[in-house]
Amino acid sequence: MISFNTPYPANYGGVIGVFYHLKALHLLGAKVILHCFEYGRPQAKELEAFCEEVHYYPRKMGLIHQLSSIPFIVKSRTSAKLNNRLAKDNYPIIFEGTHVCATIDHQQFKDRIKLVRMHNIEWKYYHNLAIQENNFAKRMFFHLESWKLKRFELSTIIKNADHLLAVSPDETKYFKQLNHPSVHYLSAFHANEQVTSKPGKGDYVIYHGDLSVKDNENAALFLTQKVFAHINTKLVIAGLNPGLNLINTINNYPNVELIPNVPSGKMEDLIQNAHVNLLISFNAAGMKLKLLNAVYRGRFCMVNDPMVINTGMEKICVIKNSADEMKEAVLSIMNKVFDQPEIEKRRELLSKSFSNVTNAKITMQLLG
Repeated sequence: MISFNTPYPANYGGVIGVFYHLKALHLLGAKVILHCFEYGRPQAKELEAFCEEVHYYPRKMGLIHQLSSIPFIVKSRTSAKLNNRLAKDNYPIIFEGTHVCATIDHQQFKDRIKLVRMHNIEWKYYHNLAIQENNFAKRMFFHLESWKLKRFELSTIIKNADHLLAVSPDETKYFKQLNHPSVHYLSAFHANEQVTSKPGKGDYVIYHGDLSVKDNENAALFLTQKVFAHINTKLVIAGLNPGLNLINTINNYPNVELIPNVPSGKMEDLIQNAHVNLLISFNAAGMKLKLLNAVYRGRFCMVNDPMVINTGMEKICVIKNSADEMKEAVLSIMNKVFDQPEIEKRRELLSKSFSNVTNAKITMQLLG
């Protein structure tokens, strides 16, 4: 298994999916050799409990890698040491994301079973990042990266992967339209074994996510300035690495509290004790893991269309798209009690499609 980053601690979207995929495979008896590209996160001895071996490689962040015709997120994750280690045996290879597919077309691996976990449609994701970005240089980088990723997906991944594992029904349909012979829907792997939502009421609404990601920052700013600026309900915004713009903006609103860099245990408490998990996105890409956390652990869950559409979770979420709709819905829901029938409805739906072990069994079958 090749991971785009060290997947422990499992505290943000992409690495959560990798870690719990790895853990589920281990529970099923798979012996995994894990290869990680290091990027802003330390090596983790905890991974050794689930792996036969763990190897680390530096990510190459130099400007020269941005000038390549290969996407930067791929080009910066190349390693001769990795290639040499992979060549020592004939085991199947799981590529966790487009990011780590630099070697997928190498001749020495042409007879290996190669499975690619598509965390989302990366070129669409980067296209949407470009649309949201105000900085001209960054916007141009995202546009160029999107173009490179689309070309790389078609010319390299689609032609060389034996199996594609898509993370949502919509993306499964997209990859099937590219005429790949083996595309499978495998919902996001996550930290939840069972629904632990608490009946009753909370006294605040929460938005949570990696706040260094532009889409999440824009969502937090939208909720602060367009929704909660006009009602007295308390909003908690919690997550990793908020920027100065978000910090300074929130300071102007007495009913909005920012809790940065929350430890995982504290975040679980915040999600579980909120009355509403209000999760919006302006980038309809992949399966949002924070949505899974909210419906497994939280009370009421309010979302917009890009957050939930075609995920299978529409029936257990309140869907609102405009600021006015959200304001009205928040005020209404804060007066309701989250009860046991709501919890049972979630258990019934989530047990069918979102079990880690059930989904890992599909991976095992494809690996032969």
